[in-house]
Amino acid sequence: MSEKFEIKFEFMEKWGRFAKAEYLQVYLYILYIWEKDKKLLPAGEVAKKISMDKTLTENAIDFWITAGVFEKRGRGYSIAEELSADASSLGQEETSAKLNLRTRPSYNSAEIDAAAANNKAIDCLFREAERILGKILSPSDFEMIYSFVDWLGLPIEVVIMILRFAASHGKTGKRYLETVAMDWADKGIDTYESAEEYIREIELRISNEGKIRSILGIYDRALSQTEKKYISLWTKEKNIPVELVAEAYDRTVSATGKLSWAYMNKILTSWHEDGLTTVSQVEERETLFKLKTAPSKEKSSSKKSKFVNYVDTNKPDYSNFAEQILNDMLAD
Repeated sequence: MSEKFEIKFEFMEKWGRFAKAEYLQVYLYILYIWEKDKKLLPAGEVAKKISMDKTLTENAIDFWITAGVFEKRGRGYSIAEELSADASSLGQEETSAKLNLRTRPSYNSAEIDAAAANNKAIDCLFREAERILGKILSPSDFEMIYSFVDWLGLPIEVVIMILRFAASHGKTGKRYLETVAMDWADKGIDTYESAEEYIREIELRISNEGKIRSILGIYDRALSQTEKKYISLWTKEKNIPVELVAEAYDRTVSATGKLSWAYMNKILTSWHEDGLTTVSQVEERETLFKLKTAPSKEKSSSKKSKFVNYVDTNKPDYSNFAEQILNDMLAD
């Protein structure tokens, strides 16, 4: 068993100030068990071990998944951050097996040096990688980056875009970079244009998530996978404008007194199916609906009831009463 494990300075610099104390506690305990027993505990077991509410523990794990430190694996998770030699006693091949990764081939320094000498573009790739990542590449860095070209068959310009994309989000660990590279290769993102389009889609999704989090007042926790699916459904699959999401949220709270994703989804799905894309269109449709369904004024019937037409023949006629009194007074 390892006598100690290390937390990287970069990790604490980024998350020590922003992550909630409970989230850091969950992360540290999970990392401790990983280093000690090489296993990842489910959220419920973690909650029991550290005497924390299960929901709060699940929220913490969701937070680290969103942050890219953990990775969603079916109903569980895995450690997505790079496990360096300082923090892990496992070799690269065994670590990959633990995380269900494909094992990339090994390259020695001589092979990589020869490739860079024969192809100036590869040499330029390594120099650009150092500039983007802000560090001098280690032998394992050279090996990983070269594998993206030789093993995955990605063009050099696409590899550079991967590095820039990762760096822009502060995720430059080997584990993350390798996962992204394999994902792009599997998706066939092998040209500058396709990479640019894919990054644009990701940035739009991240932007939409941020806007909707703001609308819903979700600031202190990560979105759950179900919540992310709803947002993706609305903004990506159905292309529903964010302003309509805000309107649906107001109506949901007014109707239910709380945030209900399912209720919001029914509202937005109904608007989408009716082809409504703005709040003004929604309000206009509702106005027309009210006009159509408003009760019409009852037309007065020309046929009166027998009761109304009834004339009391015994009732005195007062129509000329005033005139008669005046005539009597003049006569006197």
